[in-house]
Amino acid sequence: MKIGTKALVSLLVIVMLTISAVPVSAVSSNGPVANKHITKQLDRLQQHYDRKMELRASIIGISAEELKIELKTKSFNQIIKQHGFSSRQAYNIALMGKLKDELKRRGWDDTKIQTFLQKRLERKTR
Repeated sequence: MKIGTKALVSLLVIVMLTISAVPVSAVSSNGPVANKHITKQLDRLQQHYDRKMELRASIIGISAEELKIELKTKSFNQIIKQHGFSSRQAYNIALMGKLKDELKRRGWDDTKIQTFLQKRLERKTR
């Protein structure tokens, strides 16, 4: 994977925000409209960091080229359901595990990951 470590950490923060319900209530009290808006923003950030689709394709279990071809005719949600994920939430949990494994492979340990995430999440939810 050719994604930089800082980008991996940023993606991990984004995925954590996507999975948790904390930032939705902290950012706005508009309910489902705000939740949908935040989810869209976080999806765009994930696409930005994974431009070549290597990470998303590896989680789904196909090559990046196959994912590009499938995205021309189907939405990403349809693709993940077709490849065995029951929901977007299940995909995000798998993505979080993949990101943590990659960070561990690059020398990060669990405590370093957790302390970094706590600091970043505290700043995001203020």
